[in-house]
Amino acid sequence: MTLRSLAGSGATALLVGLVVVMLIGQQLGQPILLGFVLTGSMNAEPADMAPGDGFVAVPPSLAGDVGEGDVVTFEARELQGGGLTTHRIVDETDEGYITRGDANPFTDQDGPEPPVQESQIVSVALQLDGEVVVIPNIGLLVLGMQEAFSIGASALSGVPGLGGLADGDVGTSMVGVGLLLLAYSVVAEMVGGGGRGRPDRSERSRSRRSETSAVLVLVVILLLITVPATASMVVPSGTNDITIVSSQTPSGNPTVIERGGSVEYTYNFTNDGFVPRIAVVEAASTGVDVSRSALVAGRGETASSTVTIHAPNETGAYVRSVGEWQYVQFLPASVILALHAIHPFVAVAAINAVIVVVVTAVYVVAVGLEPFRFRDRDRDLALADRVRRRIRKWL
Repeated sequence: MTLRSLAGSGATALLVGLVVVMLIGQQLGQPILLGFVLTGSMNAEPADMAPGDGFVAVPPSLAGDVGEGDVVTFEARELQGGGLTTHRIVDETDEGYITRGDANPFTDQDGPEPPVQESQIVSVALQLDGEVVVIPNIGLLVLGMQEAFSIGASALSGVPGLGGLADGDVGTSMVGVGLLLLAYSVVAEMVGGGGRGRPDRSERSRSRRSETSAVLVLVVILLLITVPATASMVVPSGTNDITIVSSQTPSGNPTVIERGGSVEYTYNFTNDGFVPRIAVVEAASTGVDVSRSALVAGRGETASSTVTIHAPNETGAYVRSVGEWQYVQFLPASVILALHAIHPFVAVAAINAVIVVVVTAVYVVAVGLEPFRFRDRDRDLALADRVRRRIRKWL
């Protein structure tokens, strides 16, 4: 493979990866690496983002403290019926952040939207020298692919086992596509011969157009599998805020606690996926105790822990927070918990590394990394004849 072809394959793989990441993020309602705006509320200085323009979405845990001037994507409660909104923080109060679209003459809180809390922020737009890094029109491509996916999903939803496509289960669908592409590559290599050997120059010239970069196919397969796997761990993780009232007298309301008292409730973790999962539940603020931190649940199972919320001796409203991180169990539970203790992203990276190593090993052993052809020059032969020819070549 020449440097030029390698660069071309890398650029193509990068574009495919960006589109796949944004498509999955759009379906999950969570920007993953990249986000984009759908309205013109930010189409003015200083952001100047037109509908369909994208931006680099930094997770809040990596962005650090946010404040006035930051452009954030948050889960709105009232704006446009709720959902993700990308606006700029223009002020910070004791009740939360005040936000506004750069093109809007009034703040969101001048309307029905309450001040934005830390727990509502799902990403922060990357800024360099105070300006948002804008990727023009990339969101339009994602929306077009999303529409094409919806049409294809509706057409395939009647096929047994594919009903989840119509329900928007994009993460599972992407993993399925990646596994199918891996299986197809292996079968194509076994049946078609894959263009191996050392053909002469004229033969290489005739067949070059029919060759496919095995490395590019591998990159696409890895993206289709690891991106949804990462999203399934990162998206549901985060902090759950509970507002309690420390009261003079007891109450039947579980969020109203007699001052100096406490209340217990059951924290349930349900695994709706196919792979066993681990949830690490931890106190994310003062006044919270968790009886059982590590919850392991197999497919369709529910694991529980007891969370105790304490009220201070002073009356008033207080926020108590419980943090949760979820992991697919591709490593022993003890290993995942040890890596989580270092940092949650270390555990996520290690699990992804296992996925990458296993998939790459299967692919390299079965297919190799040399360019191959999905259509062989002997494609007119019957399948049985091609299989026999391949077996004789191995022997």
